[in-house]
Amino acid sequence: MLDEHLDPESGEGEADGDAGEEKDSKGNAVSKKKPKYSKEEVKKIKDEIKESMINSAQSAGAGNVPAGVQRMIKELTEPKMNWRQILRQQIQSTIKDDYTFARPSRKGWQSGAILPGMNFAETIDLCICLDMSGSIGDAQGRDFLSEVKGIMEEYKDYKIKLWCFDTAVYNEDDFSADDGRDLLDYEIMGGGGTDFMVNWEYMKENDITPKKFIMFTDGYAWDSWGDPDYCDTVFIIHSNRDKGLQAPFGVTAHYEEAA
Repeated sequence: MLDEHLDPESGEGEADGDAGEEKDSKGNAVSKKKPKYSKEEVKKIKDEIKESMINSAQSAGAGNVPAGVQRMIKELTEPKMNWRQILRQQIQSTIKDDYTFARPSRKGWQSGAILPGMNFAETIDLCICLDMSGSIGDAQGRDFLSEVKGIMEEYKDYKIKLWCFDTAVYNEDDFSADDGRDLLDYEIMGGGGTDFMVNWEYMKENDITPKKFIMFTDGYAWDSWGDPDYCDTVFIIHSNRDKGLQAPFGVTAHYEEAA
């Protein structure tokens, strides 16, 4: 509704021809041309529609707005982050910061005191699992692995525990910044059914309590999504037809190649 059927001027979707004919009051054919708008005019129209929707919803009062309209307003008013931004934010939240006088804080300068500034650590410690059930194709598996490699390359130091799963957990391996190994040599395994809970069972059986648990998946959980109380979890969902799908706990982001 907000980005269709508006023809901007000068070359961007402009339709110079007639959009059809209408009859006037005397029955004579009248040419009807599509309206043309500048980018500024299109933006103004969108903003007006957006403002009208929000005002109408507020006037209706709580509980009187249909769920579909509420969802549309939420999408319009909430800032959107792509999945890589969300993932980076979640990883950064696990990093312990400390204080250092190498970067003094400016807050105490007026009082003559030199206060320590923040020293942001650059070490991450994560558990990552790759959903390699039968519904996951080779291309998705390669995407998953390349994104894990991208995470590793963003930090000077890292400890990553990685495994695959379908109805069981396979090929757990540990990667760190100083082991000299190439993640792309990691062997992806799986191809059976799907059982998200096996990851939590595996972690509990092996005394693994991650600061952050990241699952790359297509989002087709067979039954349970996992244990919501065990650890902080991030679900990165790849190629699910429902782009509004949200896990019942943790943080959900949908994988987009252009993110």
